[in-house]
Amino acid sequence: MRIFALTLALCAAAARTAAAAVTVTAELDHTRMAADEQLVLSVTVSGDQASMPEPQLPAIDSFSVYDSGHSTSISIVNGRVTSSSVFTYVLTPRAVGRFHIPAITAAGAQPSQPLEIEVVKAGEKTAAAAAPGGNSAPGAGAPGMGAPTQRGGDAPAPSGAAMLVAKLDKTRAVVNEQVTLSVRFLYNENARLVGNQQYEPPNLTGFIVEELPPVRTGTTILNGRQYAYSEIKIALFPVQAGKLTIGPATVHAQAARGGGGGDPFASGFFDSFFASAAPVTFHSEPLTLQVDPPPAAGKPADFSGLVGRLTATASADHTSVKAGDAVTLTIETTGVGNMKSVPEPPKPDLPSLRFFETETSFNSEKSGDRVGGRKTFRTVAVPRVSGDVVVPPFEFSYYDPERRAYGRATTAPIELRVAPGPAGASAAAGPGPASAPGVTAFGADVRYLKTESSRAPLSSALAAFADLGPWHALPFVVLVGAALGDWRRRAAEADPSGRRFRDARRRAEDKLEQAAGLDDAAAARSPAFVAEALAGFVADKLGVAAAGLTLKSAVDGLRALRRPPAEPTLARLSAAWEEANLRRFAPGGVDGTDARRFAAEIAALIRDLDQEISR
Repeated sequence: MRIFALTLALCAAAARTAAAAVTVTAELDHTRMAADEQLVLSVTVSGDQASMPEPQLPAIDSFSVYDSGHSTSISIVNGRVTSSSVFTYVLTPRAVGRFHIPAITAAGAQPSQPLEIEVVKAGEKTAAAAAPGGNSAPGAGAPGMGAPTQRGGDAPAPSGAAMLVAKLDKTRAVVNEQVTLSVRFLYNENARLVGNQQYEPPNLTGFIVEELPPVRTGTTILNGRQYAYSEIKIALFPVQAGKLTIGPATVHAQAARGGGGGDPFASGFFDSFFASAAPVTFHSEPLTLQVDPPPAAGKPADFSGLVGRLTATASADHTSVKAGDAVTLTIETTGVGNMKSVPEPPKPDLPSLRFFETETSFNSEKSGDRVGGRKTFRTVAVPRVSGDVVVPPFEFSYYDPERRAYGRATTAPIELRVAPGPAGASAAAGPGPASAPGVTAFGADVRYLKTESSRAPLSSALAAFADLGPWHALPFVVLVGAALGDWRRRAAEADPSGRRFRDARRRAEDKLEQAAGLDDAAAARSPAFVAEALAGFVADKLGVAAAGLTLKSAVDGLRALRRPPAEPTLARLSAAWEEANLRRFAPGGVDGTDARRFAAEIAALIRDLDQEISR
């Protein structure tokens, strides 16, 4: 028993040690920001293992969170492997006030400490808000090959014997265009570096990052002197326009205090070890990239932001089907650029086909330091009627930076030959008329009921049972009620857009109740709930996505309805919409009473709109 208890104790200690071997730390580039700025959250997962788990972000209230890529560094010292992965996220505030970011966790790791952030009104000064130890962007440097800097212990490498340089393949780009960053560590026989070197990547805030392996090694001539080098290349995709700064890269090394030797051109950085060494650090200069938005001239209305080159194809798993059978449509896009940003193509409006949810897959491809890939969309379509059905082409727009012009990738149309299916197949495929020319509906014949002149014994028995009193009709009432309920449920499932139209007011009022229920301390969050309720109500009535819905498109869409609201009501909507956005981004000290009053006004406006649209 003592041996068994000792074994359990050792196992528990080992488990605690393994859990403690991986830690998670989180940092903000600022702890105070304006409502029109962006916040960078850096999550570092480090430990004594080669592969680090990905952090699990908790729900962060009042912020929109975007993944901005990650970088990994690995160090091997005396056979011990340690690695560190830095995951970067861009946070955009949706309200003004003080907010709490909970602890961030990763599988088998110690969680980070929670963070606090204050969001002030747009235009207020936030220069003194840099977070201690944060990754604030360094000052801008000259683009191109940066001049290296060096600092460290009492035995630095001789001047020019080792250096760290960084450069961009271009100094100007458009949003979402690939820019290649090269970081090269050079050294010669006078460097006298020993042991292992540790590389820290630069701060890449404002970019989506894709690594371009492998590490390149070789030799080059600089100022008449031969250098060996190790080079890392990274593909960067800027996510915003303006002047973006790439921070300095860093290499930590050990320099021999005396002597020197070893093969300076061995694999890796260096493989020689000396007994006496001092730390030395190398930095590259920061770089500046000017990022422009895609040109407005000639921009297609459906342009989604893809910059590069794109081709598209479409196919069906079989083109001869029966009504009611499923057909899998595959739309495949291939090209060069940030292919992850290719959006799902809209489904064609065909009354003869019913479309289901789309499944998306992506394969990344990197060739010649260019990032591309293949993004595939698969959707299931079910013919409702028999006849020849043509699925129109799917189209994708993009901007080609080499030609400096917009392009369009278009698939070929898909022709389906639909044969009549079994009786009821078209009804099972879903509701909808067969209005296409030359299409013949199947399974819609009326089957008439035929009655016999003489009553069957079972019918006589049921009639006699019914004559006993009205209570005997109760089971039939329950049965009829259940059938009606099931019919209504099926009708709602078959018409999701109609259900969304009908439930728009209820969902908006639920959101407004949340806004009205906030106390004075949380009143700053009320404008965000009110704005989301108003935009969500209009989006549900129009059958469009709430994200990106503007006031102009909302008013134009309501006017185009079969029963449009009155112009005075639309004027109230415009005023309320603008006031909601003003309160959302510049609330100016809203208290609970004012927030509840404004929520009640929006609720009355939504009620009037709903009555006029549904009258």
